[in-house]
Amino acid sequence: MLSALKTKIDNSLYRILLIRHRNDSYPIASRGIQRLITERFYNEHVGSQYNVNRKMKEELIKQFYLTTANVETATSPIYHIVMALEILSIPPEVEGDIIECGCWKGGSTANLSLVCKLVGRRLIVCDSFEGLPEEEERLMHHYPHLKVYGYYERGMYTAQLDEVKENITRYGDISVCKFVPGFFSETLKILNSQIVFAFIDVDLGSSMKDCIKYIWPLLGNGSKVYTDDSCDMEVVKVWFDDVWWNKEMNQVAPGYVGSGCGLPLSPKLTSLGYAVKVLDPAKDFNRVSWLSYPDEEKVK
Repeated sequence: MLSALKTKIDNSLYRILLIRHRNDSYPIASRGIQRLITERFYNEHVGSQYNVNRKMKEELIKQFYLTTANVETATSPIYHIVMALEILSIPPEVEGDIIECGCWKGGSTANLSLVCKLVGRRLIVCDSFEGLPEEEERLMHHYPHLKVYGYYERGMYTAQLDEVKENITRYGDISVCKFVPGFFSETLKILNSQIVFAFIDVDLGSSMKDCIKYIWPLLGNGSKVYTDDSCDMEVVKVWFDDVWWNKEMNQVAPGYVGSGCGLPLSPKLTSLGYAVKVLDPAKDFNRVSWLSYPDEEKVK
């Protein structure tokens, strides 16, 4: 089923790659958290609607580690597992594409393409392939949880389209990919298909606004937008900016899960988080006993 895998991996190499990615300040705790996430991914109900079984998931995870070991990327395999779980959980009857904005050298793209192949969805790959654009004003990017700050320069994280395509061909499945080269402020205007899942790694607040402006309206109720910018407060604050959201999207800001230190995928911090498009929380969310509801008695 996973015919897109171009390289056979034996178990010894897989163990080496696992050890490499677990080399952090809290190896035992990280291992435990990642094991829990992986076991959740292995749940028989995840991907069952696409006939994806445990063996296929195991091979997919092995490929995730192999890709990130050979292609320079800003994201880790555990991030890709989390996103794969989300994509495999989207009902097949919900039509739409997957989109990635900001692919750098194509490491995450290759892994996402394998997931898209399994679920029969197109992966729209958007990047300038010229590195970061010039910020309208030079802003300080600060990461309070890390106690660091810095600035971005035009051209950082540049990778040519040919290099990206080569990496995807070698480690992913390029047949599901549609490439959209250029800066988001112009290229995303052409999007006109339903989007069921988005991964955005763009580093700049202005670029994040461009992505939201053109992608958010194409998302269905309950769809998620994952980003790799959860620790950068200059970027993550966009998700809480009611003034901008009311003006551009005609709604209040949706907020962001993982603001400041990311999702709990590591004892230290992660850069992965997400926003979810919910049209009516009163209809889509659950009631609980420890909150009050004016229209009826609380849940017992």
